[in-house]
Amino acid sequence: MELVGAGLRRFFAGQELAPFRPRAPWLGGDLQTLRNSFVSAPAALQPDERLLAPIDVGAINMAMNYPADDRDTGRVILLVHGLGGSEASSYMFNAARAFVEAGYTVARMNYRGVGPSAETSEPPYSAGLTSDLRAALKWLSRKMPDAALYLMGFSLGGQLGLRMLGEGDVPEGLVACVTVSAPLDLAASQKKLERPRNTLYSRYVVNNMRNDLKDLSHPKVKVDPSTVSSVLAFDEQVIAPVFGFRDAADYYARVSCLPLLNRIEIPSLAIHAANDPWIPAEDYRSAQWPDSIAAGALITASGGHVGFHGRNSRGAWYHGTALDFFNMVGSP
Repeated sequence: MELVGAGLRRFFAGQELAPFRPRAPWLGGDLQTLRNSFVSAPAALQPDERLLAPIDVGAINMAMNYPADDRDTGRVILLVHGLGGSEASSYMFNAARAFVEAGYTVARMNYRGVGPSAETSEPPYSAGLTSDLRAALKWLSRKMPDAALYLMGFSLGGQLGLRMLGEGDVPEGLVACVTVSAPLDLAASQKKLERPRNTLYSRYVVNNMRNDLKDLSHPKVKVDPSTVSSVLAFDEQVIAPVFGFRDAADYYARVSCLPLLNRIEIPSLAIHAANDPWIPAEDYRSAQWPDSIAAGALITASGGHVGFHGRNSRGAWYHGTALDFFNMVGSP
């Protein structure tokens, strides 16, 4: 495993990190990635409660789950899904179970217009809507004012979290962040995702985006979302005009978290696999991580995209890694 970032290397100095060893038969980046679709969560995790966090177009819907023995836990983690996902994505179910069992209150956020948020807000969402993430965190802090807040973002949710931290105006009470397979440079990630060898992946993502936007009605969108055939086209023809960007290239350049990583001021662990078929690992190595805090990347040789299905592990390997990081960081 490779630690990137002087501050993160100092933080882990003398610590023995649990290595990631892929679970057979899920060997290689593609099979690690695909397992989330082939093997679903054992059973749906029903929320104990729902919270609605107000935003400019309605409210973000969050599924809440509490530890069995203590509804008033002092640790709350917000899970943020990736592109085309929701609170019901298998990786969200599995992470929620792992953290509830560890004694955390868990909130699973649905982007605006997605999943249960489709009933309370209007689409579309974007990789730059950090205001929605702040709204969710502030609402959790308001509900549980004495709790320490933690953030965990998957894929696009990781980009959103890192972007928010780099922008500043971090909600009070947020202690630390872990991301898994986050795209740091959106243009580079779009190009890698839509390479010819990734046709099945890009088709899957596009189909999810069509589903998310099937009810979209916006005066600036001149196309039928059901006819859009690529991620680039969605960003060019739907996301960019709605949010005031010139085109997809302008959108990618202005919302990517990569240029802001050196401004992060809370402990942040960005977990990534060198064989991720969607996101370039080179972006993690070239990033300017802050030196003064425990922030940087942990790159494994294998793991795929939001995979990390390891040997002798009931859940994903990153569950334990994130818990170890949060425990080492502690509470404010």
